[in-house]
Amino acid sequence: MNEINFKLLKQIHQLQPVVRTKVIGVGSYFPKQRVTSDDIMQDIGSEQKYGLRHDWMSREMGILERRMVSDDQRPSQLAIEAAKNALESCPDIDLDLIDAVIFCGIERDRPEPATAHIIQRALGLNASHVFDVANACFGFFDGLKLASSLIESGAIKYALIVTGEVTTKMSRVVAKQLKKGLPLAEAKHLWGMLSVGDAGGAMIVGPAKDGHSGFMKFHQKSKSQYSGLCHYNWKPNGEVEAHMDMGKIVARGLQLNKRIYREALNELGWDHVDWALAHQTGKVAFEHAVALHGLDKRKIVKTYPKFGNITTATLPLGFQKLIDSGNLKSGDKVGGLFAGSGLVAGQFGYVA
Repeated sequence: MNEINFKLLKQIHQLQPVVRTKVIGVGSYFPKQRVTSDDIMQDIGSEQKYGLRHDWMSREMGILERRMVSDDQRPSQLAIEAAKNALESCPDIDLDLIDAVIFCGIERDRPEPATAHIIQRALGLNASHVFDVANACFGFFDGLKLASSLIESGAIKYALIVTGEVTTKMSRVVAKQLKKGLPLAEAKHLWGMLSVGDAGGAMIVGPAKDGHSGFMKFHQKSKSQYSGLCHYNWKPNGEVEAHMDMGKIVARGLQLNKRIYREALNELGWDHVDWALAHQTGKVAFEHAVALHGLDKRKIVKTYPKFGNITTATLPLGFQKLIDSGNLKSGDKVGGLFAGSGLVAGQFGYVA
């Protein structure tokens, strides 16, 4: 009897429609101040002090400029503006049905309360699930995956995943330290910290009504033995203790991404993707994503030349650019390949 009941329950479960999570709205926000890489390197005196040409970052990394916040701007302020833009992109959504607000930025407004509560209050939402997720540049991926799990389990209807990155506050302090003059061996581990840019990003997700579109799979792996390759911490005197072993972290990240990509495609049963979104620390990472996906460069959303490494905001901005381009068609397969220090890498498959 128990065996019969088990088989019956299994058959009933298989007949139930699969709930998938779909992107309902996207939004981004950028501070007004633009700062070029050449100006940063010139101000440091990179050529005189360290033998690096002033156009090294723009030429080698491909990062031409980035947006920078003012000293008094907080992560929630960028996140709130991005969330407003996301809400405007889906005006028909019932705000009372947004039952999760997840903030995923690297920096928070303060240790307590969660920055997500500050954002919810400013937006006038009334979600029951309100919390922060932190995982370096990978935070938005984790937030999106958690939101999808809540939706697909039936626990919530809609979720707002949001970030506000103010990492140039750290990079400006690093630039001042470099400007004073440091031993070359120490300086080499700080250049990558100058590649970041500030941005806000937001996505609203909910159940796909057709049962065929939305996120098909999230797949990720972590290699915590490489956690020392990239880190920063604020000192009591306001300076930054930072380290980025650019060569090693890029190499390890590329190896892990390659493995993740193959495994994810196998799990999805796909032999290709039509469009790709990727974490972008600069030209090398972008060109690797192009080669890995085997796509024309125009099929991979590019953000790094004008915005630098906008860390967690890269994912929502990539989605927004892809949607706004008007080129994304119903049924198109979108692959997302993202990474963060720790080391962590992940791939998602999404059907438009």
